[in-house]
Amino acid sequence: MFGETIEFGEMIIITVFSMGVVFATLLVISFILDLFKVIFAEKKSQEVKKEPQTQTIAATPEIAAGTDEALVAVITAAIAAYIGTGTDKLIVRKIIPMASQEPIWAQMGRIDQMKIGG
Repeated sequence: MFGETIEFGEMIIITVFSMGVVFATLLVISFILDLFKVIFAEKKSQEVKKEPQTQTIAATPEIAAGTDEALVAVITAAIAAYIGTGTDKLIVRKIIPMASQEPIWAQMGRIDQMKIGG
């Protein structure tokens, strides 16, 4: 079929065949990866079901003076969403604002960069 020289039609056949082999190989690899996902996901989900679902987070006994109640509600909801439980199982008793560890000029530069049209 192929001699010393390859004609245009033969080049097309070789190209299509090569692309078919590559596509079939990628398809097989995709199925293998999906199979791994199914095998290992079932084991992980069974382990998660065995863990107890109730968690309570308690901190020190008082809310800092001047803390906004809406801020406490938002932080409590964020913690509940992160650990995957309801807010009724969490008790947030103290929120302490942290002082920034970076110099004021770095903060102002970041604020300037965030301004729209700036």
